[in-house]
Amino acid sequence: MSSLDWEEVKRLAADFQKAQLSSTLQKLSERNCIELITKLIELNLLEVIFTADGKEYITPQHLEKEIRDEVYVHGGRINLVDLTKILNVDLVHITKAANEIEKHDKAVRIISGRLIIDKTYIVKIVAEISDKLNQIGFINTAELSLHYDLPDNFLQTVVEKALGKTIHGTQDKQDPKIFYTQGFITTNKAKMNGAFSAITKPTPLSAVMGQCNVPEKIFFAILDDLQGSMQIAGVISGKQGSNGIYVPTIYSKNQCEWVDNFYKQNGYLEYDALTRLGLSDAKNFVKRHFIHENLTLLDTVAVGAAIIDQVDANVEETIATSSFTDIYPLLPSVFTPEDIETLLKDSQKRFHIKFHIFATTVIVSEAFLQLLNEPLKLKAEARAKDAVENGKWLQYIAESKIKSSKSTDAVRNDKKDERRKKASSGKAGGGSQGRETKTKSTKKKYNFSKNQDYESDDESTGKNNEKLELILLTDEDIKEELNKDENLSEIDNLVSQLTEYLQPKLNKQALTMAEQFALTTKSNNLGEVEERLNVLITNMRIFDKGIKCISNKETQIQLSKYLMKTLGVDFVTDIFKLAAQQNIIQCPSALTTEARQKMLLELPGDVREPLSNIHKATGKGSVEEFFNAIEPTMATCCLVLKKFDKKREKAVVSGHRQALLEQLNSTNDPALALHLVTSILFTAITQCALHMSGRHVSLVLGFLQTHLEAEAVEKLSHYHDLVLTLLSSSEEESKLEIRKNLEGDLPGLKDMANYSKKTPT
Repeated sequence: MSSLDWEEVKRLAADFQKAQLSSTLQKLSERNCIELITKLIELNLLEVIFTADGKEYITPQHLEKEIRDEVYVHGGRINLVDLTKILNVDLVHITKAANEIEKHDKAVRIISGRLIIDKTYIVKIVAEISDKLNQIGFINTAELSLHYDLPDNFLQTVVEKALGKTIHGTQDKQDPKIFYTQGFITTNKAKMNGAFSAITKPTPLSAVMGQCNVPEKIFFAILDDLQGSMQIAGVISGKQGSNGIYVPTIYSKNQCEWVDNFYKQNGYLEYDALTRLGLSDAKNFVKRHFIHENLTLLDTVAVGAAIIDQVDANVEETIATSSFTDIYPLLPSVFTPEDIETLLKDSQKRFHIKFHIFATTVIVSEAFLQLLNEPLKLKAEARAKDAVENGKWLQYIAESKIKSSKSTDAVRNDKKDERRKKASSGKAGGGSQGRETKTKSTKKKYNFSKNQDYESDDESTGKNNEKLELILLTDEDIKEELNKDENLSEIDNLVSQLTEYLQPKLNKQALTMAEQFALTTKSNNLGEVEERLNVLITNMRIFDKGIKCISNKETQIQLSKYLMKTLGVDFVTDIFKLAAQQNIIQCPSALTTEARQKMLLELPGDVREPLSNIHKATGKGSVEEFFNAIEPTMATCCLVLKKFDKKREKAVVSGHRQALLEQLNSTNDPALALHLVTSILFTAITQCALHMSGRHVSLVLGFLQTHLEAEAVEKLSHYHDLVLTLLSSSEEESKLEIRKNLEGDLPGLKDMANYSKKTPT
């Protein structure tokens, strides 16, 4: 500020003072005063605070003085909001002035930004808290916070600073917000000590707390102190807190005495009885209480050596007398069948002599089982003989083969499908060119049910892998025999379980006997028949393939009819003879078409239909219908049709050609030689075999002309004409001349067949 301005201020101040001292006529108006003060504020020469209505001014120093006065008037505590209303000053100015007071006066504090208190108020509430503590014996700063409307941490600090000085008490170690007087703790400890000393049975802690009227906040602290100083005899069980249960030592002692006495008298302990006695975990109690006793813990009872010795004694007696004993009525009624079964299984481990357990509680010696087996073996032997005589055994063997064949085919098809999938998806781990990693396969083991005819080996293959079982001796047969003994039938489930045990063994013995009887009577020739018929069908398929190599339909029909008249009839004859044997009907030695028709009327319906179909197909000469009827026909007669193996076809054709060559080289008959040469040349050209008669030579030669060289065709045609002339001529001289020519040409004809090779078509 310049010296000129200051001089002006002095002059104005002198004028103002002069105006104040002058008479009324010379006083300043209110407007002039406002303008003058406004000017001083603008020049920062005067600091004032406007009231809320703007009609009055007050300096900060005067505001602080008025705040102190109001704090004193209100007993050392006042709310800043209340000061705003009393002093008619905005809260911002009140708060600022209060902060200045707190900053320069340690006796004044602002709490939570809304209360201003001084030391006198703190001294006052400390005295009140001390009086309250002495009056009720304990205080809680959380409750004091609600009463005084002050933060509990502030009150906590106030009480802790006054503790031992103005406030005489003890702070709780577990909850620092609680303070007690020593007299209060001593009184409640005495009440609790007396209450716990008077308890003689398990009592909830909540009941003790309510009876003693001790606050929960100190109840458990005093309880821990009493237990730590061994002033109460007992333990706390169950959940922590008021849900716990106090178990006095005298009660536990009486429990243990009862348990010991009962065990000494009876040799066992029932868990339910211990639970009724008040022991919640009976099994673990027995483990802890009888540490030095070798007790066996069962499901419902714990048993000692006396009971185990009793069980072993009964086992020894049963084995010695070769009998059986139901142990259930010999033991206390609290033992369940499952408990007794466990004891018997343990006894089995201790005995070297084998015995069995049936119906859960019955001891059966091995010798007694052998006695039961004797009459049942006789019945099994009789059933085995019947099975062989009535054909059931033969049917069982055949059906077993069919199932085995289907199972093998299914596995083979599954493997083929798997290889196709692998080929289409590529090998994992290396792309299409990567190295294939091999994995080791594992076989599964399966158990077969004794009461079922079929049991699946593997769920993935379904019924194709079912195992066929012939039941010769049924459960009913065994039960009927066992029920003759009243001692066995009186015990529940004993006969059923003995049957379940004996039936598989006896049925297996019966099957073995049936096999021996079948071998003795030579009734098991089914395999030979099956093999012969499969060879016959294989040859027919190969010959049928050769027939289809000829394009002429008329020739195909004639050759097919000849195939059915010869090999087809042979197959039908064998299958009809086997069906007659299996169904025990007469079969004539000469099995003509009429005889077969008559046999069909005598066969059962399930056998008649497939045999009738193949009989009709043979009469028609239809190879396709014949092949379609083969498998059901063979299955009806308990035979298995083997799958046509194309890999062996070449070997069969080659063997057939070799046989024809051997026959050709050993014959001098011109007609037969022509027949054989024609068949051999057909095989060489088509790589297929052909079944034909002499009537078909002309037709086959017509087919060969387009595949042979002109010279060979001319030789065959000439030789064929000579043979026809020989067979049709009636003049002896002419026949001799023709035969002489034929014999002369025969070596060349044989050479043509011996050195024939496949000619491209």
